[in-house]
Amino acid sequence: MNSRQAKEILALYRPGTADREEPEVAAALALAESDSELGRWLEDHCATQAVLRARFRQFSVPEGLKEQILSEKKAHTTLPLPRKLALVAAGVMCLLLAAGISLSLLRPREDRTFANFQNRMVRTIARAYPKMDLETSDLGKIRQYLVQHQAHGDYRLPPQLEKTAGTGCAVFPWQGKTVSMICFNSGTTPSRTQPDLFLFVVNRSDVPNAPPVGPPQFAQTNRVVTASWSSGDNTYLLTGTGEKAFLRKYF
Repeated sequence: MNSRQAKEILALYRPGTADREEPEVAAALALAESDSELGRWLEDHCATQAVLRARFRQFSVPEGLKEQILSEKKAHTTLPLPRKLALVAAGVMCLLLAAGISLSLLRPREDRTFANFQNRMVRTIARAYPKMDLETSDLGKIRQYLVQHQAHGDYRLPPQLEKTAGTGCAVFPWQGKTVSMICFNSGTTPSRTQPDLFLFVVNRSDVPNAPPVGPPQFAQTNRVVTASWSSGDNTYLLTGTGEKAFLRKYF
């Protein structure tokens, strides 16, 4: 099973139901745990399902609706055919209008706040090993790749991070905006090609309430520590596993 096939299966998946017991669904969910891109897609799908359920629970059936429908049925059956067709057409138009309004209400609002961006990136590295589009230790090739893919080739690294070995990079969407991920190896892992530092870059204008220009702001979320700051037109989020002291030495 590949990622495309898994998406086709999971498109019908309803979180919190017996769906996950189906063999194909179980296999697709297992693939989502190891495929970071598919995992992000699944998170968005489950969030949409949750919004739909919450909104449907808000709808209530008006009292007496069933009796009204039954009482009007007999009257409608005695109407001339042209009148019947007109009423049917009017009913269809009302249904389409109601469906359009409902879909607009059910569509989840895009949350482009920095808090949402930070939470999403933290989940990206906490859930599984992030997939890199390009694997290389050459920071020049990483910058070139980002430029070629209309990403953040103009990023600026803190002095100590610039001396850290790179391992690769990736470009992916978030809330319709482009995010660049630059990966590093701190030299403390068994494999020098396995990243343990992840720098996410996004346009500063795409993130309301972005951290200000200046010293980084440090935060701890479970076992993931983050440092966030803005410089020029970009907002940066450096993440890693450990304590705040682990990231402070890169600034």
